[in-house]
Amino acid sequence: MKHLKILADDVTGAADTAARCRQFGMPATIFLGVPASPLPPGALAFTSDSRHLRPEEAARRTREVAASIPASDARWYKKIDSTVRGNIGSEVDALLDLLDEPAAVVCPAFPAHDRGLRDGYLEAPGFAPRDVHLPSLLCRQSRYPVGAIPLPDVRGGELAAQMKCAQQEIAGAADSRRLLLVVDALSEEDLDCVVRAQQEALPDALLCGSAGLAGALARRIGPQAGLPEAGSVGLPATQDIQPRIRTALLVMGSGSRAAHRQIAFLLDTGSKLQTGQQSRGSGPQLSVSRMLVSPETGPDAVAALDPAQGVWLLQQPLPAPGAVLEGKEARRRADHLAGIGAAAFERRRPDLLVLVGGDTAMPILERLGVERLTVTRELLPGMPLCSAVIGGRPALVSIKPGNFGGRDTLLQLLAVAG
Repeated sequence: MKHLKILADDVTGAADTAARCRQFGMPATIFLGVPASPLPPGALAFTSDSRHLRPEEAARRTREVAASIPASDARWYKKIDSTVRGNIGSEVDALLDLLDEPAAVVCPAFPAHDRGLRDGYLEAPGFAPRDVHLPSLLCRQSRYPVGAIPLPDVRGGELAAQMKCAQQEIAGAADSRRLLLVVDALSEEDLDCVVRAQQEALPDALLCGSAGLAGALARRIGPQAGLPEAGSVGLPATQDIQPRIRTALLVMGSGSRAAHRQIAFLLDTGSKLQTGQQSRGSGPQLSVSRMLVSPETGPDAVAALDPAQGVWLLQQPLPAPGAVLEGKEARRRADHLAGIGAAAFERRRPDLLVLVGGDTAMPILERLGVERLTVTRELLPGMPLCSAVIGGRPALVSIKPGNFGGRDTLLQLLAVAG
């Protein structure tokens, strides 16, 4: 097996999963469109960009994107959101049908960000206990029967047998060729158990999960399948760059409260960026020139950003309580922000471009003509540092999901990128 093909519903999902694979030894590449052959080895992350679509449209987009990717000796992985947003059921159904797989093992846990599943209920910061029940959600979204395996069975040493039993019971009762099997997990050890049991009990099943489960998969199947180790793969010349991170452009379109808390902390702090250069006392102070982007803001407004400041920050205002953060209006605002961000990038050519939120990242990368991102390393869990070519020149890009991290995460991200 030469490839692990990952299909996410937005570009941040593709990026966080690729980052985990890179962290655990695989080369990883993120594609914004359909690549030409030959494909690079290792983990290949794609996006259907379907989070905002209606279920039937998301299913169609999933099939189209998966079918368009060049055939290769590969295993598929369906990336889903760790807080189970999006059209999970319809998209998993579509990929199962296309690949003609008998089952999907579904586990959205991402322990590095305190996200897990207990008794089928989502456990995550900001979510009320026992509020979101994934098996019930999938019963509403999927055409196939849904089963569940609780945490005691995951940790009881016989998970493979439980998977086989669940498959037999569901298939017998529903007379269905396919099923979705939800498995609890809270820790990295739980995720390792899920991957081992799936390989033993349901080797033909499609694994569906967050970046957390993808990391457990990379740890296990990379050496087994003969996938190359990242350190043994030669990188193109455009990736052989070690710039000193002196300037950064941060474009933040996420409406999540977590992302806005991180911005507030970044603006309030007087800490230094802890790059390797600064550890020797030569780095600049953290200084931010910020612009709030409204619907009336035009590209020429970036001239007001202060060139003496190390970080340029473009952000949308904090949404009003109850505002819809996904959908056509959110996409329209994200596309507008992308136009302003592209203008700021061309004006400064920063050492590092940081994109926060999937609706933000996709349109700005497209405007800058980026077709692929090669993950050089994982900066923080699920947050990659990538190399790209923009305007014929090498560039560094980091992509961060809006809801990831604590209040100091953006500061940490800028620090470790150097």
